[in-house]
Amino acid sequence: MRSFRKRNQKEAEERRQLHKLTLLSKYRRWIGLIVYPFFMLFTFLTANGQHQSLSYLLNFEFEKVRNNNTNNLPLDLYYQNLADVLEVILLEEPEGYSKLKDFEDIRLNKLDNLSKESPWKGFIKAEIQLHWAFVNFKKGNEWSAFWGLRRAYRSIKRNVDKHPDFEPNKKTLGVLNVIFGNVPGKQQWIMNLFGLRGDLFEGIKLLEEISGSYPQFKLESELMLSMVQAYLMEDFGKAITNLSDTSMYTSTPMVSYIKALVNLKAHNAFKARVFLKESSKSVPFYDYLIAETYFQEGLYQEAIEYYQSFLTKFQGASYLKDTYLKLALSHGFSNQIKLYESYLLKCKTEGEEQTEIDKNAVKVLKGLENQNPSSLKIRFAIDGGYYQKADSLINTLETKTLSAYEKLELTYRKARLNHLKGDTVNALKYYRSVIGKAEDISETYYAPNSFLQIGYLMRSQEQFDMAKMYFERVLSFKKHPYKSSLDSKAKIALKNLSLLTGD
Repeated sequence: MRSFRKRNQKEAEERRQLHKLTLLSKYRRWIGLIVYPFFMLFTFLTANGQHQSLSYLLNFEFEKVRNNNTNNLPLDLYYQNLADVLEVILLEEPEGYSKLKDFEDIRLNKLDNLSKESPWKGFIKAEIQLHWAFVNFKKGNEWSAFWGLRRAYRSIKRNVDKHPDFEPNKKTLGVLNVIFGNVPGKQQWIMNLFGLRGDLFEGIKLLEEISGSYPQFKLESELMLSMVQAYLMEDFGKAITNLSDTSMYTSTPMVSYIKALVNLKAHNAFKARVFLKESSKSVPFYDYLIAETYFQEGLYQEAIEYYQSFLTKFQGASYLKDTYLKLALSHGFSNQIKLYESYLLKCKTEGEEQTEIDKNAVKVLKGLENQNPSSLKIRFAIDGGYYQKADSLINTLETKTLSAYEKLELTYRKARLNHLKGDTVNALKYYRSVIGKAEDISETYYAPNSFLQIGYLMRSQEQFDMAKMYFERVLSFKKHPYKSSLDSKAKIALKNLSLLTGD
C-alpha cells in the first residue's frame, strides 16, 4: 500500500511539472491530430480465441457484452471495457462518459488483485489504459489522455520484459510506436522528458509481424495498417490491399465501418457507401458517412436526407459543424438560399471543434465568401472519387471568366484529379504550374501539398534524390492551413526514403 501511495505521489508531481510547460496550446494541436480519427479503430477487434463477447462486440451489442461473464476474468474485464469505450466513442450519448468512466479504475484494480500472473493480465492492463486514453482525447481531456498513453506504455513495456514471447504485446507496442513516432520534432523533447520512445516504421513492423496464430489480432493489424497507409502515408493502393476479405468477420457491422472509413479516405466513396448500406446493423455515424458519399457525388437531396437523419439520431457534438456546413452547401447548390443561410448560422454557433473534420469545416466556412461554388463542387467530387463528374465540372468552369486565384486553384484541382486517375505526366505538369507561383499563394496549402505529391511521384519512379528535395521543400513553408498534417506526412516520407536508400 505504501509503495502504491508513493507511486501516486510521484505521478502527481510529474503531472504538475507537465502542466507548467509553456507549449500547452501547441501540444494540444498536434496530439489530437495524430490520435484522432484513425487510431480509434484499434479497440474494435481485439480478441483471443472465440470468446462469446467478440461476436456481440462486432455487432454493436454492447449491453450483451457487459452481461456476458464466462469466468475468464481477464478477458471478461477486457471485453466489458471495450463495450464501454466503444459506446462512448460511437454513440456520444450525453451521460455515457460520466456513467462509465469510473469503470477504468475498477477494472484495473480487479486486474491488480488477480493472484495468477499471466501475460494476459499485463497485456489487458495496458490495453484498458490505452482505450481510455483514446476516449479522453475524444472528450478533449488532453492531459488525462496523455497520462493514459504514458501508463499504457509503461505497462506494456513491463509485460514485454516479463513475457517477451507473448505475441499480442506487439499490437499494443506497435500502436504506441506509431503514435509517439509521429510526434512533430519540436515536441519530441516532451516525449523524451517522460521516457516515451516511438518509431512509426517500427510500429508498422510490429503490426506486420502478428501471425495467424492470433487470427483476430491479425485481422485487426491489417485494418490498422490500412488506416496508417491511407491517413498517414497516402498510399491508397496498399491501404486497400491490406483490407482483409477472407476473415469470417469481414461482414460484421464493425469491420464494414472500418472498411468504409478507409475507402472514403482512398477516394472511393461509392464502395464505402456499399459497405455501410449492406451492414446488418448501424450506428448514427453511418448516416453521416453515407450522406458524405452522396454529397461528394452531387446528389444533394439524398445527402440532405442522410445528414438530417444523422442529426435526429446522434446525441453528441462531433461532426455537427461539418454536417451543418454540408447541409448549407447542399441547399445552396440547389438554389435554396434561405436554408443555405440558416445552416451556415448553425455551423457558426453549434457543435464543437474537437475533431479534424469539424476544424476543417470552420476553415471552409471562413473562406466561403471568396470561394467559387464550382471549385468547391470539383474539390468534393475528387475527394469522393467521382472523377468523371469532376472532369465535367472542370471543363465547364474553364469556359468562365476567372480571377488569378481561381485559375490557380483550378490548376491545383486538375493536378489532383490527374494524379488520382493515374495520369502522372499531366499531374506533374499541373503540380509544377502551382509551385511556380508558390510565393503568390503562401497562405494556402496548394503549393506545399503540390510539393508533397510530386515527392510521392518521384519516389514511385525511384528518383529518390528528387523526391527528397520535394519532401524537404514542404517543411520550408512557415504558415498554411494544413501545416501540421502536411509536415507530418513529409517527415514520414523522408524517413521512408532513408530506409529505402540506406542513408
